[in-house]
Amino acid sequence: MRAADRSHPQRTLNHLDWVHAQLDQVVAEPLLREALVRLWSLRDTLAHIHSQQHPRLVQLVVIEQVVCQRLCPEWQSAYERVAQILGRVVRASSAVECINSVVRMHQARHRHVSQGLLDLKRLYWNCRAFRQGKRQGTCPYALLGLKLPTYDWWELLQMEYEELAQKLSTQEVAA
Repeated sequence: MRAADRSHPQRTLNHLDWVHAQLDQVVAEPLLREALVRLWSLRDTLAHIHSQQHPRLVQLVVIEQVVCQRLCPEWQSAYERVAQILGRVVRASSAVECINSVVRMHQARHRHVSQGLLDLKRLYWNCRAFRQGKRQGTCPYALLGLKLPTYDWWELLQMEYEELAQKLSTQEVAA
């Protein structure tokens, strides 16, 4: 196995590390943090189904709220911070299906898609601002917190490697 192949899983899990770090920052107490994440997950599930058909799920939400209350009387403010972070997370299966649908559409026209073309498509779609919805006007890279000199994919491609590296390193120093 090449060194690049061994480092690949590490790169793909950066967003999970980011989420865990953000959650650790907003709620230091591990038991409260876990309870708030469970509560968020239950409420999120409940928001996507009819609560009348799943009364036990409603009961679980209430029970989890009691647990949070007992762990911290001011749990609501901590919950809002946790919900803000988790609300930015995209389900991996949804993201993968989105990418697969784009690749499938392209493969229907072309028999072979090179890695270079996939990389170009990834850059284009991740730099492209959403046109509508709650993320309107922002691109996936910006939502992930990636600070680039520009989010225009074509401008990024036109930059010399040294120029881009210089701009990125000056941003890190300024931040």
